Amino acid sequence: MAPSAAIRIVIVDDHSIVREGLRTLLGDEPMIDIIGEAGNADDAIDIIEKTRPDVVLMDVALPGRSGIEAAAAMNEMQLPAKIVLLTSTLGDDLHLQQAIDAGVMGYLLKDVSKRELLWSIESAHRGAPVFHPAVQKQLLRRASGERLPHEELTPRELDILCEIARGKSNKAISYDLNLTEGTVKGYVSVVLSKLGVDDRTQAALYAVRHGLTQA
Repeated sequence: MAPSAAIRIVIVDDHSIVREGLRTLLGDEPMIDIIGEAGNADDAIDIIEKTRPDVVLMDVALPGRSGIEAAAAMNEMQLPAKIVLLTSTLGDDLHLQQAIDAGVMGYLLKDVSKRELLWSIESAHRGAPVFHPAVQKQLLRRASGERLPHEELTPRELDILCEIARGKSNKAISYDLNLTEGTVKGYVSVVLSKLGVDDRTQAALYAVRHGLTQA
């Protein structure tokens, strides 16, 4: 049985193997007491409302309502748990701002080590915000007003970038977007130039890295 001083945690992820992995990773830590888990936002809110955990580790990409939407709902309900969001890829500024507005205490990429995760849980429990270094960099960039290359793309150019990231050829893109193949070729050149990359592969990697393919 976990000691009374242990931090009570609920794990929320739609993949059972991820929940099992977190249980295995944290289960033998005396400072941690895993008191529940859920696979979607609605179940998570029910469990959190009943168990009143100290910290919630929650995936951003949940089926139905996202982790950010769940966090916002919990914030409105004034549930006291500190929410730490976990994500596989760093989202764009809009998602990050929505997470902050939802009152989350942390935003971490899933590549964190066990040591970093434990430190983050302890910090969040104390009320100290915890953000992955990549997220911190994004916050600083946002505060300074600096714009990322893809923010200079027009809506149509952004469509083209997302199609490139999906591995589509110019011919396939022209069919899907009802454009001529020559027009698509011109758009592709503009997109590569604005992003400062040399080829479609680099453009696709850029799109994935910035969470643009999740739209």
